[in-house]
Amino acid sequence: ASIADPAGKPQRIRFVPAHWTSWYDHWLANVHDWCISRQLWWGHRIPAWYDDAGNIFVARNAAEAAKRSGKPVSSLRQDEDVLDTWFSSALWCHSTLGWPEKTPELETFLPSSVLVTGFDIIFFWVVRMVMMTTYFTGKIPFREVYINSIVRDEEGQKMSKSRGNILDPLDLIDGTTVDALVKKQTYGLVLEKQREAIEKRTRRQFPDGLPAFGADAVRFTFASLATFGRTLNFDLSRCEGYRNFCNKLWNASRFVLMNVDGKDVGLDESRPVTRSIADRWIVAELQSVEEEVNKQLAEYRFDLAAKAIYGFVWNEYCDWYVELAKVDLARGDDAAQRGTRRTLVRVLETILRLAHPVIPFITEELWQTIAPLAGKRGESISVQAYPRADPEKRDEAAASEIALLKEVVSNAREMRVEARVQPGERVGLAIATTASTAERVRALNEYLSALARLSQVNIRAGTSAPGFDGAPSRILAAYDTHIQLEIKVDPAAERERLLNERAHVDREREKTKAKLANERFVTRAPAHVVAQERERLASSEATLAKLDAQIARVSPVNQPSRTQ
Repeated sequence: ASIADPAGKPQRIRFVPAHWTSWYDHWLANVHDWCISRQLWWGHRIPAWYDDAGNIFVARNAAEAAKRSGKPVSSLRQDEDVLDTWFSSALWCHSTLGWPEKTPELETFLPSSVLVTGFDIIFFWVVRMVMMTTYFTGKIPFREVYINSIVRDEEGQKMSKSRGNILDPLDLIDGTTVDALVKKQTYGLVLEKQREAIEKRTRRQFPDGLPAFGADAVRFTFASLATFGRTLNFDLSRCEGYRNFCNKLWNASRFVLMNVDGKDVGLDESRPVTRSIADRWIVAELQSVEEEVNKQLAEYRFDLAAKAIYGFVWNEYCDWYVELAKVDLARGDDAAQRGTRRTLVRVLETILRLAHPVIPFITEELWQTIAPLAGKRGESISVQAYPRADPEKRDEAAASEIALLKEVVSNAREMRVEARVQPGERVGLAIATTASTAERVRALNEYLSALARLSQVNIRAGTSAPGFDGAPSRILAAYDTHIQLEIKVDPAAERERLLNERAHVDREREKTKAKLANERFVTRAPAHVVAQERERLASSEATLAKLDAQIARVSPVNQPSRTQ
């Protein structure tokens, strides 16, 4: 949308998502008369006075109206109606900044950066603020308009008191009992006859009430759901997932503090620091996530920014780097350990600043303790500089080596589960690969042994199967590598076990298929229940495919398996 300023220079208003611009333009192209009076007990009373003959005098006050009419105030009657609320609120942007006086605030903050609102009041509010502000000041009221989604319940129904499906955010934050929830859901119903049905549904849906998720988890949930769609379906299970994320971040911080307490964290820049391949990798990955989060925030894609933060913190920092750091802290000289401790605290401190707009409370609490260890000072994390990517810290070599490590470790872990190796048991791993990859794996051996819980790693030249009959194996095609657990397996007994497990999974799959083939179930069951059944079917079929591969591995050549 473009509007000219007093000098004739275009002033553009950007709508996000962009398709809402057409709604705005449609209204302007089809302007209708606007009835600005309302019959309410509150609001701005219409500044119009009538004399006995019905003549109208518009003025700032009764005295001015009397002067214009030439009659005493006592002979005039003010209109009893009030201005439409959208007429009053349309004056907000400039009237709050001191208008009609030319104040420093008006000069500095008009136009403002962004208006956040819903699509249902583009006509009522947004357009009228633009009209009023440009008419009185010659300036647009804001540069961007972010249109957020309308929140619906998990079944896609509009939240309303009459349906009794509204969830109070304070109840999600602090938790509540089922009785208190029922009382709130049935208060002020439009149709009293719905009370019993709403109470039954509420008690069935929330038999134990609502647990306390905390403000950060609720904020993270809504950020993750903030797509460019017109509506979003609120999913309570997402709150639980993001509460777990907050716990994960808290526990990772405790681990870091426990391992750096009273130790050198590299604050003295004059002392030598050596960074391991893992240290270099996590710093490089941090640059990527900083760039991604800044990009998505600039585009108002809060869902993608939240996804990037979640993925980096949970997967890269907590699940991989913290485990790799444990290895580095148990070996190496003073410079190497200093480098790892320095990386642990500085990456964590940056994570806290990166996540602060989404989860402000836990990040503030943790930052107060972590910041001094990272050489940061300040009263609050909220006034610190937001992280920005530094291209100089990217490290393709480190990324390549850790990618190889991840591939071997992930496959080794899958094979351990497949072979039902106990978590605490260490087994050997045989690797057949090329000479160049073999050298790379040897350099990563300590990481590999620790993360995959291996007793030994035997590497040999060549890419054929290492030779442990019946033992789980994997081909890592991207690295021309074959890996296999060094364990003894009774092929006949293992085959029988796998066939029994397959039969069980197949029975569950057939039950799910029958349920989804029932048109009555698909059309009448809540959408999320049908979605869960479809996910269950897909999971069963994926499990069957894995079991068939395992059965083939332990079956004699040409011997059929019971896979029908």
